[in-house]
Amino acid sequence: MKFKNRGVVLISILMIVLLLSAIAITFGNKYLVALKRAQYIEFQSLSLNAFRNVEALSLNKIDKSLRFNSNNITKENPLIKDEIFFEINGAKIVGSIDDASNCFNINSLVIKNKDDYQENKKSINALRELLYLTEVDNNIIEEIIDQTIDWIDTNSNPRAYGLEDYYYSGPLHSPREFSASRLLINIEELKSIPSVRLVDWKIFDHLFCAYPFASNLKLNINTLDETNILLLTSFFPMIDIKDAEYIIDNIPLDGFRDINTFLQTFNDIDLSSPYGEVLFTSDIFTVKTVIEYEGYSASSESTLIYGKNKNGYILSRTYNGI
Repeated sequence: MKFKNRGVVLISILMIVLLLSAIAITFGNKYLVALKRAQYIEFQSLSLNAFRNVEALSLNKIDKSLRFNSNNITKENPLIKDEIFFEINGAKIVGSIDDASNCFNINSLVIKNKDDYQENKKSINALRELLYLTEVDNNIIEEIIDQTIDWIDTNSNPRAYGLEDYYYSGPLHSPREFSASRLLINIEELKSIPSVRLVDWKIFDHLFCAYPFASNLKLNINTLDETNILLLTSFFPMIDIKDAEYIIDNIPLDGFRDINTFLQTFNDIDLSSPYGEVLFTSDIFTVKTVIEYEGYSASSESTLIYGKNKNGYILSRTYNGI
């Protein structure tokens, strides 16, 4: 009987030990989760401050660069070539500035006309050529052009291949919505347009942008690279892809400073009647930032505009792609 009681006590002690161990493990896991959460919140706060610091430094660098030489922004310009690097409390932050003007601004399809927008024929021709070069069907191209302009304009009269609110608010469109009746804020808005959904989205993601200007297309020749071949080809009505490749391969490191020098350099190529403004500088820049800290990492991408009043401002900002 005595040994039996000892066995019962031993089993009871073991059960208590197991119970306490389970409680300790549970509390330990909760503590680790809470610690990780606190560390991540601290990292988020640190990264947001770092991103804003890089934006401020970038605006300052852009301001100095454009005030020193506003007519010439090249790939070799220290503004674009040199990275921004610093450390804060053990966190490593790397930022870079790039020319963001070399894309097809979808808002250039229209120009402001009193209280509404009307078509910009030059930009329409450029878009038609650009989508043709990406092998989009001709009928779909016309639908994209008309439906995009209808999405922006404020009237309710559909163009030949266009759509107005009767479609977007009707049963055939999901979700039901209304056309913007304004310039596009983000290129993602194009996903609401039916004809755009018929095309590989990578085309729009890589070649297009949405800047708040209802004006002619702009192209900075000095910062073009091999990713801009189709864009350059569509910009000049008389050139082909081989001409565009040759131009990009022969842009001098210090760039061009005026249109005459540019035209003389390529006098054997017909660069007449461009569909937009040929520039050798820029007023739109992308700032990309990456921060790493104790196993965590985050990134941001900001679009900066240096306005006519010589004041820079942030147009848009994404955090970890959102």
